[in-house]
Amino acid sequence: MQTQLKENDEVILDIKRLGINGEGIAYYKKLTVFVNGALPGEGVNVRITKVLKNMAFGEIIEFKHQSSARIAPKCPYYENCGGCQALHIDYEKMLEYKRDIVVESITRYTNLNPRSFEIKPTIGMDNQYNYRYKSVLPLKVVKGKTTVGLLKQGSNIIVGIDSCLNQCQELNEINSKICELIDECHISIYDQKTKKGSLKYLAVRVSHFSHEAQVTLVCSNENVDLSKLAKKIMEIQNVVSVFKSINDEEDITFFNNLVKLEGKDTIVEAIDSYKFDLAPNTFFQLNPVQTENLYATVKKVAKLSLKETVLDLYCGVGTIGIYLSKLAKKVIGVEVNESSIENAKENAKKNKVKNAEFYAGKVNEILPKILREETVDVLVCDPPRVGLEEYTASLLAKSGINKIIYVSCNPATLAKDLAILSKNYNVNSIQPVDMFSNTSAIECVCLLTKMN
Repeated sequence: MQTQLKENDEVILDIKRLGINGEGIAYYKKLTVFVNGALPGEGVNVRITKVLKNMAFGEIIEFKHQSSARIAPKCPYYENCGGCQALHIDYEKMLEYKRDIVVESITRYTNLNPRSFEIKPTIGMDNQYNYRYKSVLPLKVVKGKTTVGLLKQGSNIIVGIDSCLNQCQELNEINSKICELIDECHISIYDQKTKKGSLKYLAVRVSHFSHEAQVTLVCSNENVDLSKLAKKIMEIQNVVSVFKSINDEEDITFFNNLVKLEGKDTIVEAIDSYKFDLAPNTFFQLNPVQTENLYATVKKVAKLSLKETVLDLYCGVGTIGIYLSKLAKKVIGVEVNESSIENAKENAKKNKVKNAEFYAGKVNEILPKILREETVDVLVCDPPRVGLEEYTASLLAKSGINKIIYVSCNPATLAKDLAILSKNYNVNSIQPVDMFSNTSAIECVCLLTKMN
């Protein structure tokens, strides 16, 4: 569709809804315009910054009128840092917006009527701050001192921060002390522009259960000697291990060439009565308080009666499967990461779970074999943000499994997968969970049952 809208044009827009990334969405002659920081119900004077064929982007010049949901953000870094998108929104209202985003995703990507099943109110937190128990943050030198930082939204610019409202206080304190020790030991910080320097990222995980802290120093090369720094870090209260990782890439989803410098191999975390050993590369939810609410929701909709075989896809270190094991006849977990599967087997032993089996491999390769050999009653899947592969979704749609529980961290990919699964399954309910307060991210537990 052609439009006369151009870059640098100024237009007055009425914001209709919130987008999946927390931006306000308006329409100009049927062209969708995304406006960062704008809220539904607000009238804003906007300068257009970019125009594409089917959408445009703008920035706020001034408000004509503001939403009653708008509040003053408590964080001094909020305007520059890209870590949060919702600190300017009243928390209770943000929980409503997150449910609305789920409804909008279902409407946009499927032929389902979101009113034909229950989309429940978002489960929020008693305290919307200090919920993160792991951070992986780039390092930066600010006024001659090393600090952790976060990337400015839509850029590669690191914004230095002294502390983060979303992180638990123990995490903030450990990060700060390690930065002081880095300077004391004269370790150089990696510079993105010059590609020089040694330390790139600081990763710290704190156990909500035991308060043990695990530190990983991510380096650009293996030549840097971190032995002195590691010993000093071990003197920080609750730190029980220090690791070194060599990574010359920008993606640090998994730490490469991991070497233990000091301390223990793992730290212990707990969900309900179950305990889990976590290595630096182990995936575990960042918000332990809401993880219990998330898993309790899974257990509630599973309605297990000790007779069911439960298949747990993308099982990680076996947390969901082990959590459900007392109520199931048998649990089968599948995960592509071999070290995670080894962790899952050890976690099963640690928790005296004898009815669980875990297999390493790609889900789309192992799933057909399991479906041939096992009678699966309940399937739980917690895929990555990109959702299920189309082949996997199609296979599940034809599987005949009585009940599918889809745990999602992305409403858009959940909806796209539901468009395939709903050919043979009824969508019974979706329960949004606010795992990442003050951000636009939404976790969901979706229950599907086989059509008669």
